Amino acid sequence: MTALEHISREGGENFEVALEQAPPLQCQQIARRVPGRRVVCSATWQGRAVYAKLFIGEKAVRYANRDARGAKALMESGLSTPELLHQGAIAGEQGQVLIFAFVPESRNLEEVWNAADLHQRHALADKLIRTVAAHHTAGVMQTDLYLRNFLLAADVIYTLDGDGIRIYPEGVSRELALENFALLLSKLNAPDDARTAEWLALYAQARGWDEPVLLEELQTRVRAVRYQTVQKFVARKVLRDCTDIFVERRFDRYLAVVRAEMDDDLKRVIDNPDSFFQAPDSAYLKRGKTCTIILAQSGARRVVIKRYNIKNFRHAISRAWRPSRASVSWSNAHMLRAFEIPTPIPLALIERRWGVLRREAWLLMSYAEGPDIADVLADGFLSEEQKRDIALRAANLLHQLRLLRIEHGDMKATNIKWVNGAPLLLDLDAMKLHRDEKQFARRHMRDLRRFLKNWKKTPDILTMVKSALILAYGDDPLLAQIGVKKAVETTSEKL
Repeated sequence: MTALEHISREGGENFEVALEQAPPLQCQQIARRVPGRRVVCSATWQGRAVYAKLFIGEKAVRYANRDARGAKALMESGLSTPELLHQGAIAGEQGQVLIFAFVPESRNLEEVWNAADLHQRHALADKLIRTVAAHHTAGVMQTDLYLRNFLLAADVIYTLDGDGIRIYPEGVSRELALENFALLLSKLNAPDDARTAEWLALYAQARGWDEPVLLEELQTRVRAVRYQTVQKFVARKVLRDCTDIFVERRFDRYLAVVRAEMDDDLKRVIDNPDSFFQAPDSAYLKRGKTCTIILAQSGARRVVIKRYNIKNFRHAISRAWRPSRASVSWSNAHMLRAFEIPTPIPLALIERRWGVLRREAWLLMSYAEGPDIADVLADGFLSEEQKRDIALRAANLLHQLRLLRIEHGDMKATNIKWVNGAPLLLDLDAMKLHRDEKQFARRHMRDLRRFLKNWKKTPDILTMVKSALILAYGDDPLLAQIGVKKAVETTSEKL
């Protein structure tokens, strides 16, 4: 393994990279790394601050050339992008380097977005839509529209990642432009139809389009792209070794760990999770035949360990070839967090294996302390206004799942905790992202019915929850199909 391959896998800082026919590069801090393939770092070169992309391996020249071609296309089109200063070979390595000018006082757009409030996000989205419209007008298209591929500096958005740039000398067709625009909207985690309509009008205005663009067509595209994006995200990111996830495959074990969460305390849990089920300071949260859950103390960290048991030989055979429930829950947790839906941080996934056959599995999650939603709404110390606000926040969570076509599968009150003033979703084993609207509608109505069942014995709270659903869902016909609107209207007439 070469020095750069080691750094791409294990990380590092303040290292020098010798270049062929150019002064050396002094890398200070790694911004991103793809094990065995690429390292992106902030650096110093010829006395100036720069950003460098280091490509490693047999395909280094191919990837570097593709990235450089895209960067040059952006510059030649007059679009804002960091200037490409140098392209060349890395000395003593099978690698290539691209060196870009540093953009002063710039921040990654993903970082800015995550720190922004709702109003600021809408303003950022407007600016980004105009930027993408300018791409299309110039005959270029960024196919990798993650927010981290843009910088914000002095109110200007700079486009990064030339590898994702495609060039269309005769112009980007309407079909391709709408497909790319739908991809952008799918990244903004704002599935509400009203906002989509506003952004479509903004994009059409920026393109100078006079002909009407069908909103329904775009919404259909956005849903399809979102589905495909999540499927790829789960398959490529959370179950494979990458920048964010460390994956180890052995004959007897499969392990996936969030790199940012890994420390010695977590490693001790990973090495022997079953030992914590006998630890005196561990508390049992659930004892079941197929699943056992404990709250364990590991150093300063409190970890929820969910063990998926094998009941008998027949159960072992039935589970051996399928993805484990721990794996499904792990992927679903990452999916929710990608959509910014609150759920405990997934820390690690462990599967005991015999070759390709799966046996027991463990899911490690961060612990989020707080009461469940039913206990909060039954709290006698809260005012009616506070309870209505809490019910509405829970209803908004359900509506967000509805817009994203995500089925939860078990909407018991104990699976929605109230943490830091917001509902937090638990128990993701049965969660599923649907592509077909009709099938999802049936499943979502089942989720809603199960949610309402939590307050069957408390009619006053049940009415409050139904009113919250009406506020969150508006004219959605699903509520009428499960009798929510009629029930609330009948209750209001009696009052």
